[in-house]
Amino acid sequence: MKEGLRCLVGSALQKEGGTMQTSFPQKHIPLIVRILMGLLIATISLGGGLFLIVVVWVRTMHQQGFRDRLVQFNKQTLNPTTLKIAGRRSSIYAAIKHVGRRSGREYTTPVIAKPLGDGFVIPLPYEAGVDWCRNVLTRGTCMLIWNEHDYPMERPEIIQPSVALKAFPFFSRLLYTAGGIKQYLWLHQQKEVSEKVSVDATTKVEEVANYHFSKETIPLDPSTVMC
Repeated sequence: MKEGLRCLVGSALQKEGGTMQTSFPQKHIPLIVRILMGLLIATISLGGGLFLIVVVWVRTMHQQGFRDRLVQFNKQTLNPTTLKIAGRRSSIYAAIKHVGRRSGREYTTPVIAKPLGDGFVIPLPYEAGVDWCRNVLTRGTCMLIWNEHDYPMERPEIIQPSVALKAFPFFSRLLYTAGGIKQYLWLHQQKEVSEKVSVDATTKVEEVANYHFSKETIPLDPSTVMC
């Protein structure tokens, strides 16, 4: 009798379980939606991982010993390679020509530059103590090659991120801020160049006007007039 009672209870539970399962059917997510969700999650994870690596890398550069070794590596290995594409139209790098404050020799260094106001702004991940920046600040002038054009620059000044970051796209602003870059070099275009171009253009117009005026007002000699 006990065994019969157990069978009755087991069958009742099975029926109840089957009823509960059928009353709450599972929703099947389409395959294409699952694939897109997987790709989105993978993209976010990869982007976040890369961003974290960059932030850690930039933060590490602020350590004095590591930064000094990295600066030497850039001078000897990375800069010569980057200079091959610096200043081109499709390159993110510009090239800055500066004169050594002690040697008097001209050097060329690749930098990242963006137009700002009457000149260009350059982020300083190693701060203003690097040689090329000290040369520009000491000399007061330099030549910037950007987008396959030469720009004579003057009046270098160190500015704060609140002013400099306006020149950069959103991702660059986020990256530089997270990386702790607090110094930017602002270069202004030389006024003498623009003024000289304006004076030359004005002189040329005056010469042409004087030429036409003198040609129209030359008096004719009556003896040379043919009847």
